[in-house]
Amino acid sequence: MDSRFSEDYDPASDVQLELAETGDWDEALEAYRDRQKWKQQGAARLRAAGFTDAQIRQWEKGGEKDIDDVRWSGAGEKREW
Repeated sequence: MDSRFSEDYDPASDVQLELAETGDWDEALEAYRDRQKWKQQGAARLRAAGFTDAQIRQWEKGGEKDIDDVRWSGAGEKREW
């Protein structure tokens, strides 16, 4: 412990940095680009598979319902549920 308080102490000598491999970074970047490309082409693939525009809009929103999905019944009409 006394050696760490001496005048000639270099804290860099206590730490050994490991350089990250660039292969992991390249693979992660490629996976990210693939996901972005998949999202951009997603609507076109769904249309080609025969999904309706309403289903495609729901997929683009992430599948969660919000206020725009509520269909209000008019006076004298039956409710959906």
